[in-house]
Amino acid sequence: MGERSNRPPTAEERAIAVEEEALVAALREAVVEAERRERVRASGNAGLRALRDEYAEAGEEDRPALLAQMHQEASRERATRPAELPDLAEPYFGRMRIRAAGRSRDVLLGTRSFVEPGAGVTLVDWRKAPISEVFFTCDPGEEYEIEAPGRSLEGVLERRHIVTFEDGVLASISVPGGCLRETAGEWLFEPEGYVPRLAGGDGASGAEATFGTGATGRKTPRISALLDRRQVALLGRDPGEPLLILGAAGCGKTTVALHRVATLAARDPARFDPARTLVIVPEPGLRRLAQRLLADLDLDGVAVRTFDEWIRGEARRIFPWLPARESPDPPFVVSRFKRHPAMLKALDRLIDESARDFGARLDRRLGAHTAALSVIEAQTQPILADRLLRAEEILAASVPARQRLALEEAFREERAGLGKVRDDHRRLVGDRALLRHAVEASNGELFLPMVEEIAAHTGRQLDAPGEVAFAHVDADRRATIDGRSLDDGTPEAVAGTIDVEDHALLFAILWRKTGKMGSRKAALSLHSHLVIDEAQELAPVELAVLGRAVDPRGGSLTVAGDAAQRIDRTGYFTSWEGVMASLGTRAEPAYLETSYRCPQPIVELAHAVLGPEAPATPPRAKRGGAPVLRSSASSEGHAAMMLIDGLKALFAREPLAGVAVVAHEPLAARALHEILARALPARLVLEGDFSFGPGLEVTSVSEVKGLEFDYVVVPDVGARAYPDTPEHRRRLHVAVTRASQQVWLVAVGPESTILRASP
Repeated sequence: MGERSNRPPTAEERAIAVEEEALVAALREAVVEAERRERVRASGNAGLRALRDEYAEAGEEDRPALLAQMHQEASRERATRPAELPDLAEPYFGRMRIRAAGRSRDVLLGTRSFVEPGAGVTLVDWRKAPISEVFFTCDPGEEYEIEAPGRSLEGVLERRHIVTFEDGVLASISVPGGCLRETAGEWLFEPEGYVPRLAGGDGASGAEATFGTGATGRKTPRISALLDRRQVALLGRDPGEPLLILGAAGCGKTTVALHRVATLAARDPARFDPARTLVIVPEPGLRRLAQRLLADLDLDGVAVRTFDEWIRGEARRIFPWLPARESPDPPFVVSRFKRHPAMLKALDRLIDESARDFGARLDRRLGAHTAALSVIEAQTQPILADRLLRAEEILAASVPARQRLALEEAFREERAGLGKVRDDHRRLVGDRALLRHAVEASNGELFLPMVEEIAAHTGRQLDAPGEVAFAHVDADRRATIDGRSLDDGTPEAVAGTIDVEDHALLFAILWRKTGKMGSRKAALSLHSHLVIDEAQELAPVELAVLGRAVDPRGGSLTVAGDAAQRIDRTGYFTSWEGVMASLGTRAEPAYLETSYRCPQPIVELAHAVLGPEAPATPPRAKRGGAPVLRSSASSEGHAAMMLIDGLKALFAREPLAGVAVVAHEPLAARALHEILARALPARLVLEGDFSFGPGLEVTSVSEVKGLEFDYVVVPDVGARAYPDTPEHRRRLHVAVTRASQQVWLVAVGPESTILRASP
């Protein structure tokens, strides 16, 4: 874009500024007058003061009646007290002039309603007043028809302005083509003024930055990287050797992993049959994208699953007794605890106790006092079945011949029951002593108060659901008004359920007891090629199950990830060596260092956002690009209007652009979608159902791992959503690195301190 400089306002623009100043002055005078009236009213309530004085002097028999009168008087006072008055430091963010029934009037939008007809001031709460819909959905000159309680509002929007204040003083007013900004007592016109103006757009120093400077219109996000020599070389690795691919966001990790699937299938289709290939991803959105990319490689037969989907299916085949339902929303503490590696230490103790219990039973059965117990306790093999086998060999050589048959029968019965893990699982997640042992083994990452919460949660899960507990009651009497189950919305909603985190623990127990991953009826599915994308999000106990799903007869393993993108708060990651060890193997990492998705401005921002966790050298950007936009809004309403105007302008220039508004968490995404959908066709995506095409989608950080969009808006980069912690640095890093063209950061109030050192 060419350079455009500030200039004095035109006569029309100056008239707008004069009008706005007059409105601010009128509002200020009206609020001051309302405050004065309230002070007079409060000081003039002689009746209540008299009752208080009378109460102080009254006898005990008269005080109850006086107290009742005081309550009545206080209630009348509260009923007549005016609503909370506007904050004059930031009284409103928008003004619109509407014409209805042949009359024009100004309506101000803020966070508190305040109406003074005599002063010509109407201020409405933008979140509640139906008329505010006009501000967000209409352009000047358009007619509107808004449904309000009991009536319909019709008219024409004549004008609309976004305004900002600094220390209670009117600072800027949006006008067509830019904004008026107050500078040293004078109003100046700034082109594109209420969108930030940054240098470097399209390589032109000093150019104004506009959101939307790239050519877009792809039907689906492409596989970002055209394979370079380094990536092609990785495809030539020996399939018998595990491949660990590391690199920053946009460097092509997923690209290489999926191309390796295609390469191996093409080289040896019998060995690497796509039907026996599995791709594991963390989120449904990435699953859907990977399926599309594999289809482009003619690999429709490859199964792509989230880890939870995959292990749920495997567990229900092998443990058919599992409850039919999973916990609707297990507490964070429960998920974190069950995924922590310290649970494996608790499992060690459980296995030791099981061995000792058998040894004691055997001694009682054979009358051998402590001989069997001592022999079994002396065994240290990690697999209980191996301990029993060795103990039987030792004892068989030492017991009298008359006891040998009884010994063999006892061990045979014990081995026959090793595959039964239901009671062991209940103990592992419900026995307070075992849970306390996990706390002690956690290096201070788990805490004793968690034990009671987990034990209580497990206890509720073991209870019978209401439908079972009250099965003796007539069905009509058990029916609820809203059609939900008896337990919905109560602590008992988890009755008769299992947590998704329990599935990996069940497999861990089964392995430690039997050395196998199945039973006579069903076994863990084995895959000729397993791909694990974003592996940093998986816990060691989960990785161990996946490692045993690789066919030991020539199966291949591909692992991809980036420690800087771990955002699952219940996860546990220490190192890539630890990840590979949990998978039961080792591999030297292959590093990808060129960003094919993100242009240079985004690469620099993403590197700075990571702070102390950033690698010593940032990835190389393959291209330059539009600058990162940064805006600060004075209120949520101001931010919403800024986003609406900016996104409308973007889609006017690039109707085929794919845009993601990435909020910090799902609740914020829902609230923002409700606002944006007033004015724009916006989809709320919270279960991975991305369109991967043109349009606007509102989502949260946890949904977008591994995905790519043309433009990304991060609408809440304030300190509340992004406090300066390693976790929130990584979350913001993930959000900004989803963009292939440009990023827009918007904060209500001051930006997060995470952005202080960013370019």
